[in-house]
Amino acid sequence: MSKNASTVLLLVGAILVALLSAVFTVQQTEVAVRTQFGEIKDSNYGPGLHFKVPFVDRIVKFEKRVITRAYQGETFLTNENRGLIVDYYIKWQVEDASKYLRATSGIEENATERIADIVKDGIKNAVAQRTLSQIVSAERAAVTGDMFERARLTVSELGISLVDVRVQRIDLPEDVAARVFESMKQSFDR
Repeated sequence: MSKNASTVLLLVGAILVALLSAVFTVQQTEVAVRTQFGEIKDSNYGPGLHFKVPFVDRIVKFEKRVITRAYQGETFLTNENRGLIVDYYIKWQVEDASKYLRATSGIEENATERIADIVKDGIKNAVAQRTLSQIVSAERAAVTGDMFERARLTVSELGISLVDVRVQRIDLPEDVAARVFESMKQSFDR
């Protein structure tokens, strides 16, 4: 191969690398943010092919779909100081990509931990305001309903939309359940 041909081939290769590093795609299930030297420049990218400044801009993509996390075996105290074991789940999704990136560094686990802490605190307050019989007789939505709106507003500051919080199961610790069962058995025997 002659020197001119290898130079042209090298030049074409460099142009191709520059062009490929100047484009990026956003899937329908993603939301993207373009940063330049750590500063957010744009976050309004729809699905498709987009352009960026090669080697200067950085593209950060997040899941746009609803994310579900389940939490099992969390213990909360009623206003009678009785322990309850609550299983619940949280559904959320990214609403504002630039806020989300600032608040969580774009790491889903950071977002999940922060949301879980907010929701757990809300459930703890809702359970602490009720007796065991009120919680058992009330609908599960009543336990989470009053805290859902406060949690939704707090989570929106993170660029996240809280879609749903549901209590799946409320149970007594084994020692308490055994005592309640024994008490019920004695009442039935009488």
